[in-house]
Order: sequence, then structure tokens, then C-alpha cells
Amino acid sequence: MPDNDSPYEQVRQGASDARPPSPMEFGSMPLDPVYAWSIVLEPVETLINHTSDFIEQLARETYERGAEFDDRELEERFLSFFDRLVQEGTLTRLPDADPSMGRLILGPRRWLRAQRIRINRLVSYWQGRRDPDEVTAS
Repeated sequence: MPDNDSPYEQVRQGASDARPPSPMEFGSMPLDPVYAWSIVLEPVETLINHTSDFIEQLARETYERGAEFDDRELEERFLSFFDRLVQEGTLTRLPDADPSMGRLILGPRRWLRAQRIRINRLVSYWQGRRDPDEVTAS
């Protein structure tokens, strides 16, 4: 039985007091870049949390400028983001995984498409609310 109190269910059902969905609530689309570029970053929980926040930031930028990022720009933004987290010491980069591993599962194009879906769902949610600050400030 679905959890009707989850933000995803509230949005899906059109509840007026719903919170914005978090990127993690969009399902099992991988956030880990190992599935795109074979980049191995740890700790994974920190990676997932920071990547979720970054996706929300990208969604806000998309909402504010009224246009999506093209594939090249989106890839550059994610790769720079991961590099910055390693340089800051937030994440540790381990030796890359076998390149065929990630590409067999998703590869860069499909991984970026999954992130674009997350971004667009947040943008759509905010467009329905008219003001992303109103729903994220609470």
C-alpha cells in the first residue's frame, strides 16, 4: 500500500499542501556517477546526498532561466561538481571501475537523461506552485 503521506504521493495526488518532491523520491534512477563514467566516489551516502542537493540547484537554475541545460553543459556541470567535491575533501575518488560496468547499466547519455527527468519533475512541480521559494523555504 503506498504511503499517502510521502511528498511524492501528495504531489501525484495533487494535494495542495504537498512539499516539493526530493530527487530521491523519484525512484531508483541512479545518482552514482559510476553508472555513467565509471567514476568511483566515496562515501556513497555523502555522494548521494550532495548529488540530490545539486540536482535541486540545477532544477532551480532551469526554472529561473526557463530553459533546460543541453547535454554537453549538463555533463560538464556534473563532472565539475564531482571534481569539486573531491578537491574539497568531501568525497574520495577511488580507482575508476571497469568502464564496461557503468556503460552496460546506463552509460553517460542515459544517466544524464535520468538526472534531466529529476530536474524537469522539480521544475514542473514549482511551475504548478508558481514560486519555488514558497515550497522549499518551509
